[in-house]
This record gives sequence, C-alpha cells and structure tokens, in this order.
Amino acid sequence: MPIAVVILGALGSRIPDGDAGWFRRAGWSMTSTGFFDVFSDGGLQIGPVYLWCLGIATRFVTALGLPVLATLAAAQAALVTWLGISTAGRAARRFGTDVLQAQWAIGLVLVLGGYLAESIGNGHPEEITVGLLLAHAALLAKDRRYVLAGLLVGLSTGVKQWGIFGGGVLGQGRSLRGLLLGGAAALGLVALLYAPFFIWGDVQTYKHQWGFTSATALGSLEHSLGLSDWGMRFVQGALAGLAGLAIAWWGKASPLVTPIVAIAVRLVLDPMRLTYYSGPLVVLLVLWAWTTPIDLSRRGRLVATCASPMVVLTPYLVSGEPLWWTGTVALCAAIVVPLALEGASARGTASAAGRQKTAR
Repeated sequence: MPIAVVILGALGSRIPDGDAGWFRRAGWSMTSTGFFDVFSDGGLQIGPVYLWCLGIATRFVTALGLPVLATLAAAQAALVTWLGISTAGRAARRFGTDVLQAQWAIGLVLVLGGYLAESIGNGHPEEITVGLLLAHAALLAKDRRYVLAGLLVGLSTGVKQWGIFGGGVLGQGRSLRGLLLGGAAALGLVALLYAPFFIWGDVQTYKHQWGFTSATALGSLEHSLGLSDWGMRFVQGALAGLAGLAIAWWGKASPLVTPIVAIAVRLVLDPMRLTYYSGPLVVLLVLWAWTTPIDLSRRGRLVATCASPMVVLTPYLVSGEPLWWTGTVALCAAIVVPLALEGASARGTASAAGRQKTAR
C-alpha cells in the first residue's frame, strides 16, 4: 500500500484536469448549495456516492493546506488497494486457499500491473471499486446474507450506475426468497440515493447521447430496434444482469464468476471500450484465479497474473479494428475459460462422489 500511495500520488499530481478535475468540481458543488443540481450536467455519468465523497475529501484536503491533486490520488489509490486486498483475503478464507498469495497477487496487479495507474490517470478509480464491491456482494450472497449483499449492490450503483448490472450475484444459493430480499434491499438503496436528485434537483443525465455507431453490437441493435441510446443501455444492463444471474443460479461455479460474467458481457456489448474499462474485469479474474477452490496449477496462475499488464499496454500498441476484435476475443475467453474450468471441476467432484456411493 505505501508503494501505491507514492506512485499514484505522484501520477495524480501531474493530472490537473480531465475527468478527475471534472469530478472534483462536481463533488465540490455537492458540499454547498449545488447538491441536488449536480446532475444538471448531462455528461456526468457517475454516481452521487463517489462524487459526494470526493467533494468532502477535496474540501478537507484544501482546508489542511495539503497538495490537492497528489493527496486525493494517493488516498484513492490506498483505498482501492485496501479494498482489493480485503476482498482477496475474504475470498481466500471463504474457500480455504492461501490468503497471502491471493492478497499479493491482487496488490501487485493493482499497483505494479498498471490498473490503478490507468484508472487514476483517467480519473476513474471508481471503476475498480465497483467491481470489488460486487465481488464482496457475491461472497455475502453465497453465505446467504442476501440483504447485506443487496445493500452492497445498491452501494456499488451509487458509486457508478453500471453497478446494478452485477445484481445477478444475488442469485447465489438459488433461493427465490433470498433473491427477492436482496433485490429489494438493492433497489431500495438505489432509490434512496438517486430519488432526491429527481425530486429536488435538475437531472439531465438521461438526455445524454453517446452516438453509437451501427458497427458495434449495441449500435446495430439500436438502429434495428429504433431505441434511444439510454434504451440500449437498459438492454445492455439487462443482458449483463441476466447472464450473471444465470451463472449464479447454475450454482456450480465460484461466486466470483458471477460478477466476472456480468462485467464481461457488459463490455462485449459496449460500443465504447475505453482503456480503464478493463480494470474491474482483470482484477476479478486474478482474484478468482488465486481463490477458487478448483485445482489450478500455481504456474498457470503466475503466468496469467504476470501477463495481465498486457491488457493495459495493448491499446497503446494496437488500434482500430484489430484492437476491437482482439478485445472481443479476450472478453469471450474471460467468460468461457472460468466457466469451463469450474464446470469440469464440478463434474469431476460429482463423478468422484458417485464412485464412492457405488463402492459402499
């Protein structure tokens, strides 16, 4: 974590504007009379929880006379790193795998693998935060703590709107009652977080248009169905959420595979693939690889973990259509490989149990 503070604090100090500056100004306005009108800027596609926390932190750092850019970047890097290490420890203990190995893998990927640098450099550390919150929610739902899991899904949506796409994690345990309880908790918290802005403020968020091209999956659907950009975002979210729910209800994979599939489906369909989008997915894949109870070779885990920085570097080396198709193949592999390995392990366990029963 000290390395994260030093490296990312130095990086953040060199980025005075961009999305990071935009979010700081928006968060600052939430600490004064502009609280309910923060979403009058339609381009602001981020949740009120993140903006308000950033605004409070900015005021606090300013009042102390500390360097704002470096301090905020260092603090966010430390918090995301802590959340990653905490999630790794929780998952490893839950499945009886090596805690320190999982925590080192996540910490190194975040700090030295380029994922925190990419997210903070673009002003979007909240992306990885959402992925880790969904991982926590999946683990809680697996332990049948559905209401708390639902609250985490709601909190992730308050950090950034796409967090609700991971709501399928509430299907862990294949309990309809649990799904309904968790879903009610998630939707209730989302309503509590967003409704005040619609009631007392000026919300222009849903007037924003991205201008999807028909060359992409979502764009082609938009042109054929005649829906708006936000209508297609709803379709994207529904498909990602249902994909995650199907994996959770299947019940034969690690609970971490559920948010992995939901995020990967979201990115496969997304007409925009910005460089920091991959962060939550890769971090959760590394987390799954080092905590899953199935038999994966240590060498394979090390190779995959050490190769993960290539996901950050590739957009700077390849562009255009080759990058798009390379990304699509990689995203499909992120869905298929964990499912295939978990499914094979489940079949092997079932076969062994059947042989034992026959022997008796």
